[in-house]
Amino acid sequence: MRATESLLDGDSSCYRIDLKLGISHSKIPGALERWVGDSGLCRDPDNHPYMVLAEISSCEWGGKQDVMQTIARCVAEAGPIMVSVNPLPNAIPLKDFSSYQVRPSPGLYSFVLHLFQACPVIFRPGSFIESMARGAPATLPVVLPNLYSHMVPQSGDFVRDEGHPPGTGPKIESRTRSGFYRKDGQDSPVFIEILRIVLRKKGIPIAEYDTSMESWFSSSESTRRKNARQSLRAFRMRKGYQLTGSRYCPNPQVYVISDLHLGHANSIPRYKRPFLISDPGEMDRVLIRNWNWTVKDNDIAIFLGDLSYMSKKLPESYLERLQGRIFYLEGNHDPFASLMSHCLLMRYRGIPYLFIHNPDELVKPFDGWVIHGHVHNKDLTNYPFFNPHSRTVNVSAEMIGYRPISLPEIHHLVTGTDEVIPFRDLSWVDVLSRDVPPEPERALASVG
Repeated sequence: MRATESLLDGDSSCYRIDLKLGISHSKIPGALERWVGDSGLCRDPDNHPYMVLAEISSCEWGGKQDVMQTIARCVAEAGPIMVSVNPLPNAIPLKDFSSYQVRPSPGLYSFVLHLFQACPVIFRPGSFIESMARGAPATLPVVLPNLYSHMVPQSGDFVRDEGHPPGTGPKIESRTRSGFYRKDGQDSPVFIEILRIVLRKKGIPIAEYDTSMESWFSSSESTRRKNARQSLRAFRMRKGYQLTGSRYCPNPQVYVISDLHLGHANSIPRYKRPFLISDPGEMDRVLIRNWNWTVKDNDIAIFLGDLSYMSKKLPESYLERLQGRIFYLEGNHDPFASLMSHCLLMRYRGIPYLFIHNPDELVKPFDGWVIHGHVHNKDLTNYPFFNPHSRTVNVSAEMIGYRPISLPEIHHLVTGTDEVIPFRDLSWVDVLSRDVPPEPERALASVG
C-alpha cells in the first residue's frame, strides 16, 4: 500500500506524470460514462479522471524544464496517445462504481519507450507503466462523486474526482451486465483520446502538456476556455474532423450524412463530439463548413434526418446555408416529418442501397445494403460505420468524421472488403476522390 500512497500523494524527489482521460470514441458502460463526454480541458486537473502513468526522479536527472522538454519531445516522436477501456470481465457495471481494464495504444507504448530512453523512470508497483511492462491490462476503478470524494484504490491504476458536489451529475441507470451489453453493444474496448498530460510535484499539478497544440500550459492557463477551444480545434484538424479548405470532387457526386443535430448542445457530451458544451455555435459552424467544402452546388446530398434539435433557430435557416441538391429523409427529431419521405431505394452500379434514418424500422429483410443514421456512436458492436455481416453502413456524423461521405466511397468498401470498420478512415478519402466514377444511376424508387 505504500507504493499506492506514494503514487497518489507524491514523492518530493519525483515528478509524476498523469494521463487525463479526454474524449472517448463511443459510449462506455458504467460509471466512467459520467465523464467521457467532457474533454476535461476547462477544469482543474483533479476534477477530471486521470491515470497515474509513471514517476521521474528529479534527484538523478534534470529539473522541471528538462522534464517538460523531454515529455514534449517524446510526444512528438510517438503516435496518437490513447487508451482503450472495457469493463472488467465478470464485473457488473453499476451506476456508481465500475472497474475497467485499460490498455495503451501503440502511440502510448512509443511515448513510454522514448521516455525510458531519455530519463530515469521509476518503476513503482501500481503505476500504468508497470502494467505495460508486464504486458497486462491495468485496472481502473471509477466512483461517482455522490458516494465518495475520491477514487477507491485497487491494484493497477487510479482515477480521482474531488471537484463535484454530492448528488450532482446525470444519473446512470443500473443494469445487469448482460442487459447493459445487449442494449449498448459495448463488447469491444472503447478508445479514449489523451488530450492533456499532467506533470505533478508532491501531488500538486504544476503544468499540463496539450498533445494537440504541442505546448505546455501552467496550472492557471490550463483551465482557460480560450485555450480549451484552441486545443479542440487543433485536435479536430489533426483528426480530419474540421476541413480547412474545399475538397470538391471534380465530377458530380452523391453524398450521404445523417444526424447533424445542429444547435443541440447536449449532443456534444452525449455523442462525444470534440467541442465545448458551452459553445454549440462552434459545432454548427464546423459541421456546416465541412458540408459546404465537400458538397458542390450540382452534387446530390442525401440527408438521413435530424438536422437540428432543441435549437433556437428554425431548421429552414440551417437548410438555407447548406449547398447541393438536398434529398431530406425524415428523422425522429424533424418537425415537418409528414412532408418528407421515410426512405429511399437506389441502385448504384448494380447493387441496391436502401437509405433510412432508423435501421430498426426496417421490418422486412432487404436484399441489399442499408445506409442509416440514428444510432450515432452508441452501439459499435451492432452498428459500426461499416458492417459487412449485416450489410449496414452507419453514416451518423460522428461515425464518418463530421463530413459527408460519397456513394462511390461506400460502394468501394461494399465491393472491396469483408472486414468490420468501426469508424470511417479519413486518411485515404482524398486519394479515393481523385479517381471516381461518373454520376451514379438515378434512384429507382422512393418509398414514403
